[in-house]
Amino acid sequence: MSKWTEVRDGLVAALDTSEVVESAKQQIIESLSNEGMTALESVATKFVTQVQAQAASEAGWSAIRDKFVLPLLINSTIWAVKFVLSKSTMDERKNA
Repeated sequence: MSKWTEVRDGLVAALDTSEVVESAKQQIIESLSNEGMTALESVATKFVTQVQAQAASEAGWSAIRDKFVLPLLINSTIWAVKFVLSKSTMDERKNA
């Protein structure tokens, strides 16, 4: 058996539980809120900056797409994910 198969089978066995513990869910949400979103925002900012810079050399739909549509879509998605994660952590703080 290959090393990958052993690792995969180990992960599947570790995740094969009948119930996920609440603390594990909170840990994932907190990790996503803190480190995950920070990394995602930095990548998105760099991508948006590069796409908008390229829009100057384009015309028509491509220029509109790169200057406005893609940045708006990316920034809106990041905002929505941050909003959902913040609501998830606020609900847990109220219940605690």
